[in-house]
Parts: sequence; structure tokens; C-alpha cells
Amino acid sequence: MEYQVLARKYRPERFQKVVGQDHISETLLKAFSQERIAHAYLFSGPRGVGKTTTARILAKALNCINNDDGNPCNECQNCKEIATSRSMDVLEIDGASNRGIDEIRNLRELVKYTPIHSKCKIFIIDEVHMLTTPAFNALLKTLEEPPPHVKFVFATTEPNKVLPTILSRCQRHDFHRLSLEDIMTVIDEVLKKEDISIDERTKRVVAELGDGGMRDALSLLDQIIAFCGNNITFDKASQILGIIPSSLYFEIMSSIKEKNRKQMLETLQQVYSQGYNLTEFVNGLNQHLLNLLIGSVESGDKLLVVTEEISQRYLEESKVWNPKDLLRYIDLMTDLETKLKIVQQPKIYTEAVLLKMLEMDSSISISDLLSKLSERGVPSNRTKPTENKTYPLFNMAESSKRKDSSSKPVSVKDSSSPKKQSNIIEKKKKSKESKTKINKINIEEKDNLTEIKSKWGDIVEKVSENGTSVGLFLSYGELVDLRGKRLTISFPSKYRFQMDSVKKKSSAIEDAIKKTVDRTVKINFIIEQKKSMKTSVSQNDDSPVTKRVLELFGGKIIE
Repeated sequence: MEYQVLARKYRPERFQKVVGQDHISETLLKAFSQERIAHAYLFSGPRGVGKTTTARILAKALNCINNDDGNPCNECQNCKEIATSRSMDVLEIDGASNRGIDEIRNLRELVKYTPIHSKCKIFIIDEVHMLTTPAFNALLKTLEEPPPHVKFVFATTEPNKVLPTILSRCQRHDFHRLSLEDIMTVIDEVLKKEDISIDERTKRVVAELGDGGMRDALSLLDQIIAFCGNNITFDKASQILGIIPSSLYFEIMSSIKEKNRKQMLETLQQVYSQGYNLTEFVNGLNQHLLNLLIGSVESGDKLLVVTEEISQRYLEESKVWNPKDLLRYIDLMTDLETKLKIVQQPKIYTEAVLLKMLEMDSSISISDLLSKLSERGVPSNRTKPTENKTYPLFNMAESSKRKDSSSKPVSVKDSSSPKKQSNIIEKKKKSKESKTKINKINIEEKDNLTEIKSKWGDIVEKVSENGTSVGLFLSYGELVDLRGKRLTISFPSKYRFQMDSVKKKSSAIEDAIKKTVDRTVKINFIIEQKKSMKTSVSQNDDSPVTKRVLELFGGKIIE
């Protein structure tokens, strides 16, 4: 007898044996018990999950002589003929090779004839989405009102390509991808019947490579058995399947963490020398990054689809990585996966991308950045209010001028007219009142400026919500003056670009100030002018003004 591959040899024969599709099996069994069988079904889902198998079981259940509420007996002549594809009443058509309107016209002719041996004439069209639009249109009327002895079952991996007019005439059932546990359970059952031993690690790898499809997993298992015999080990299986060991991915990430270019290039050379597929390597590295990201979350070990030993290693390694960095690396790897298909030298491009990952700096939040800038002496306005170092100097000079002017005696000429004297007294009184009022306004403005300075860190952080760069550039500025509602922010001349960028977001800064200190201001941006050193100060080295100038400008007296 000819050898049958495992996928065919252990194909399910009853609805209950279809793994991972309980929602469909239960629906169809209840339809039989209630005698509510539709005239057309559409089975959609990934490859190798049981669409065609379920269609055959449905055909057997419809035509079985000893049908037991939807469960075919698999012993009668009809069941055996359908199982071996010999039934004249069950026609399986490949939609990819019979996609034209002529083939559908032939099908419409066959629909007219009654079944030969069975109750129903059943048409199973696989990959139905491959039919042309004229072919679909030719099928519409027959599909909507078929003869009572005809049933249609369509199978497709791409239901989105099926015409809506066809979909509306069918009862649709969506098949799910199979879980890793379901595939491993079937592999255990198959190998037990075949009397073949396998280690847990290899079994899990085969299930993973099946990618949610039972047929793919069993096909890989067939290939491994042919190479390894009755005793399957991971080392031998990895040779035949070209499995890239996870240790290589851990070495790559170690090189990135330590900025070790030599180790990175040596590991990549090992990948090439071992003959591993470059696309599979990049896909595996992307999955490795995702596993590290999953391992960093709470109870991440339960979400990882790997062995317990590898899971523990992922948990340990994830502690040394910033999740934000891992997300950036995943973006790069995803982009690399796409571009590998079109670049002319994929090896060079892959090396360049991985070296780029190695050179990338670690992610940092805006709050940490502002804190570090503050520690290095760059004004961040976060931890404490910005001190206006230019004001005390000029205030000191102005106060000294005031003292000089106030110390001079004012000579007032005696007036012979009492009326003139009273006018002079009244003018002095008004002048004094206006000066007092101005002083009060100045004190109030200084208080308001001090309040804004004290809350400046919160204001910068609130502005950063509209863009990280805005908050960062704003931290280079310095609050210098508040006159009425006009707030002046000064930038050094070397930060002109930052000032121009911040200007565009002035309304956002004003809103942030309004929300933080409840004050409405209009912001004026200026470039800080260089101070002239030609200041008329005392030549005495111990003069407080001289000391202040030296302190401000970091200068020294040249004798």
C-alpha cells in the first residue's frame, strides 16, 4: 500500500475530531438535529485549519446511509467513496484552475441531474475567491435557488475577494487559527500511534513553525521523521529545518547593549556561515524583541509561547531593557522585513541596520532630560525659578544714581505769591503719589514674575504635552521681564533656531501659563544682547559693582 503523509492519514472523520473549531462543529451538528441545513456554506480561514476536511465531513453527513444526527458512520459505501474522492455525487472543484465562466456553465448543467447513489449532489469549490467576476455572476441565480437535491460548500483563505452578492447567498463560517496547545496535543497523539519519541522542545518548535495550521505542522513532522527516524532530537531537527537557535538572538541583543561592534559582526558572520535564511533570521529577531517586550510586563512569562527555560531567560533579560528602546528596535526590524524583499544587497543592508541599532542612544523622558540639563548648568526652569542675573547689577547702578540725585540739595526759590507756592506743593504731592503708584505696580509685577518663575517647571512640562521638542527648546529661554501683561523671554543668540521654533507655539505657552498660575499674558521673545564691558564703575577692585561684573561675566582684572 502506498505511504500516506500524516496530514492525510490522520485527517478527522467526524465533526468532534476537528481540532480547534468547536464553534463550527457544534453549529453544524445542531443544524442536523434541527433539520436546518442551508443550501450553501462558505468556510473561510487560514490555510491548514480544517476547511476542506469539514466540507468532506459535511458531505458524508448529508449522504451517509446510517447518519446519526450529523455524525457519519464512515462505514457505509457513500462515506467510503467520499473519503477516497470516488463519489460521483460529491464533486470537489479547484477554483484556481477552474475559474472561468465556461467551467461554471458546465457546473450549472450538472446541477440539473439528480444524484446517482446519494441523497444530495454536493459541489465543494476550494479557493473560490479565484473565480472571475463573470464566473461569479453566472453562478448567482443557481446559488440563490438551487434544486432541493443540490448543496454548495465553498472554501477560501481570502473571503474579502469573494463578491458580496455571493457572500449574501451563503451561510458563512470563519475558521480560527489553531493554538499551540491544540497542535502539540495532535502531534502527541500522532507520534504515539506511530511509536516515535520526541523531546518537548522539538515538539514546541514544530508547533510554532506550523503557524496555526495543523497541516503545515504535520508536514514538517513528516520531514523530521524521515531524517531522524523513530527518535527525534532537537539537534537533528534543527539541522533539517534550519532552525536558528535563540542563543544567537540573545548574543545580538548583548552586542547592542554593550555597544560591541566586533561581537555583533562576528555573530552576523556566524548566521551567514551556517547558511541560515536571512529573512527568517530577521523575522526571528523581530519576534525575539517582542518576547523581551512581553517579558517586561507583569506576568509576562504566562504570555510567552516558549519553553520554560527560555521563558525564564526572557524574564531576566527584559529587566535590563527600556521598553521604549525595544519598541524603536521593533519598528526598525519591521521596516527591515519589508525592505529585504526589494534591496539588491540584503546582507549589507541587514548589517547596516543592526549596527545602526547598536549606535542608537537610549530613550529618555522629557522630565529626565530637563533634570539632567539643570544639573549640568543649562537653565531648565524646572527645579527652581530662573534667577535674572542681569537685573541686580543694573538695579544697583540705578539705585546708586538715585542716591546721588537724592543727596543733592534741591534749591527752591522763594515765591512771593502764596498761590504759586500752593501750586508747587500740590504738584509735588501728585508727583509723589504717582511715584508711589508706579512703585506699587512695579512691586506687583515683580511678584507676578516671581510666581511665574516658581511655576515655570510645571509650565514647561505642560507645554511638552504638545510636543517634546517645544518643551526642550523653551527650557533654553530665560524669563527677564513682566510689564503689565507683556512677559519677555530672552534667548541667547546661539539658540535663535530654538526661539523661532518656540515662537510658533506661543499661544500654547500662554495657555499653559493661564492654566498654571491663572494669569493672562502675551509673550515677547527677544535675543539676549551682549553686555558692554565699558561700564563706568569705580576703579577700586573691592567695589561691589566690580565684583558683580566679574561674577556675572566670569572675568578677571588685568593689571
